[in-house]
Amino acid sequence: MQILAINGSTRNPSNSGLMIQKLLADVTYTQISLADYQVHEIIDQRHDDRTWHQKPDDYPKLITKLMAADLIVVATPICWYGMSGLLKNFIDRWSESLATHPHFKEQIAGKQLVLLVVGSDNPRLKGKLIVSEFGYICDFLNWKLTAAVIAEGHRPRDVMADQKAMAMLSRINRQLVGLVKKK
Repeated sequence: MQILAINGSTRNPSNSGLMIQKLLADVTYTQISLADYQVHEIIDQRHDDRTWHQKPDDYPKLITKLMAADLIVVATPICWYGMSGLLKNFIDRWSESLATHPHFKEQIAGKQLVLLVVGSDNPRLKGKLIVSEFGYICDFLNWKLTAAVIAEGHRPRDVMADQKAMAMLSRINRQLVGLVKKK
């Protein structure tokens, strides 16, 4: 099972990154920290009469990693009641792949997704919008949203004090370790 973790935080170290580490302890995975890459915003050309113009950046390398993964872990801070701009920008570019790669949607179908969300200001309520958004993304792509963990954390390392979230991450980790060992 190939696991890809996508960290949408601009901080390093970040609460999102700590959640990934806790979730994927003792499991082999590849991590993308979007802050370390250049991904240009999408220029929507779906309705233009010309060939789609792609800007040179790191997106092709990142989407190749996503396509190879069986399980995708997405971690994001809550930014203005939504996912981080880095993560939104990356996901927006999937429209480009839908337009430029034949059978893209079919090629990425069947993946599993674990969503990790962290923020302050009542995140378990306000983070539900992000979970809903990813539910729709998974429906569209024929993915399965297998788990969503919403944690509280404002300053670096705060998330480690959220005992409920840490317990959920540990529980999911045990399931993942069991799955990986069976294969």
